[in-house]
Amino acid sequence: MNGKHALVIGGTGMLKDVSLWFADNGFVVSVIGRGKSKHEDMKESSLHPELINSLMVDYKSQLLLKDYVRSAIEKYGPISIVVSWTPFLPSIELIDHIVSEKSQSWKLYQIKGSRRYFEDGSLKLSSNCIHRNIYLGFVINNDTSRWLTNKEIANGVIKSIEEECSESIIGVLHPYEKRPGY
Repeated sequence: MNGKHALVIGGTGMLKDVSLWFADNGFVVSVIGRGKSKHEDMKESSLHPELINSLMVDYKSQLLLKDYVRSAIEKYGPISIVVSWTPFLPSIELIDHIVSEKSQSWKLYQIKGSRRYFEDGSLKLSSNCIHRNIYLGFVINNDTSRWLTNKEIANGVIKSIEEECSESIIGVLHPYEKRPGY
């Protein structure tokens, strides 16, 4: 293959367009998601389905996750970038350990919900991991607010990757009491 390998955790749902963007840019993209139909839909939507490696696994299934990610690295080479939409920190730490074994330096873009901007858990990562935070906010329209669309989220994540932001916010987080359903 081409030597560029990305991993997207939760890459068949709101991050589907991020997974497709990686493939459009010549990456082999290993995509973690549970649903077979979503994986099939993603491949059908891609201009480069041969670059999409579907990993049908629940990110909380530690043993399977470990096997799937190691197999992807063996087949497609070291992973240079991980985009993660999971609040389950043990899975992120497991992936960090696996990726760090085979990659000298790599980037983790960790996508977090708005609440985690104000109260965040601690994550232990290897020294060769460059960690980036992307926070998902909301949109205010006059007197109402709404959550971000999948398209807005994907575009914001792609922009953060392209600009190599150490921290970014998609939408707004303030005033927090204006978020939808508050």
